[in-house]
Amino acid sequence: MDRLEIRVSLTKVLLILIVVIVPLSIVGLVLTENSDRSLDNAIGNDFKSIAQLYSNQVSQYFRDRVADVIVLASNPAIVSAASGHSETGVSGRAPVAVAGQGTASAGMLNSNASQLLRFRRTQDPRFLALTLTDQNGNVVAASQQPPRTSYAQDAAWQNVYNNGQGKPRVGDILDDEFTKQYYVNVGVPVTDQGSGATLGVLSAAVNVTPLLNDFKSSVGNGARVELVNENGSIISAANTDVFAQNKSQAFDAVRDSIGAVSTQAGAQKANLSNGPYLVGFAGTGLKQLSDNLGWIVLVSQEEHQAAAPIRQLVHFALVMVILALFMLTLLCVYYFLHRTQRFEDIEGATPLEQTRAAAASR
Repeated sequence: MDRLEIRVSLTKVLLILIVVIVPLSIVGLVLTENSDRSLDNAIGNDFKSIAQLYSNQVSQYFRDRVADVIVLASNPAIVSAASGHSETGVSGRAPVAVAGQGTASAGMLNSNASQLLRFRRTQDPRFLALTLTDQNGNVVAASQQPPRTSYAQDAAWQNVYNNGQGKPRVGDILDDEFTKQYYVNVGVPVTDQGSGATLGVLSAAVNVTPLLNDFKSSVGNGARVELVNENGSIISAANTDVFAQNKSQAFDAVRDSIGAVSTQAGAQKANLSNGPYLVGFAGTGLKQLSDNLGWIVLVSQEEHQAAAPIRQLVHFALVMVILALFMLTLLCVYYFLHRTQRFEDIEGATPLEQTRAAAASR
């Protein structure tokens, strides 16, 4: 009488468990699947944001350098030197330029324009060299001794001069063996403010080594960052040389999503050769500045590794749901086996009771 005993039928317990656990398990499986999908989307959006951050950094770096060279090209001393009216500062005579040949002035490096270029180079170390040529491609001013005196036959110079219809252009990545730096040549036309005619070309060798080094290390918990060209060749990434021309697997997987628009950003789950990956991408938009700069930033990581810190909780919830269903199944099996055994005992006891009743009646 001192003990509080609650007796409930096993059938009722089983029914209650079925009504409660089965719906909750179904809901748990659905929520787990949705959570897994939402987790991939969230990580993909994070990768897209990182890719946009890197692409904005690359785009801003190049646009700022081009703007700096354009401002420098509009300086009166530069315009005067390109037009052939600059004094050398030594003899007071203007350098004589002949098509296809270098300038005849030995004091070219001491001219006002050269001193300005040298000062600008000292002021901003990102400029490795500054060279000014006239409309014939002859060097009329430079921040240092130029490797040649005429660029008339140079394809990059011709693209900038554009037959007198000058347009800014950024060249391909080159390697300076002396300084061990990667650089690009940024060329802008020098124009006459009055007539708008192209008087020459100002070319700046811009150091891009620090920019490319930003892609050498991973981000987050091991995501890989790649700067690739529009044909899928890796420009800069971890354990990859600029001139190796290695192809990016992540780019091949999302090529259709990127399409022809180099300014868009997005993220998706892609199946690579070694498993599913989450890939975020963003275009730099530099192709509007120069047609050879269709660069794209990719951030990718294996799906299981990217979601490892959080996916353990998802897997734990899934295991709990499966375990609950398994225990309920065992309980159902036990219940039906026990019920069958009890009915067999009753059926076996019935003939014995009839025998005893017949003996008593006699």
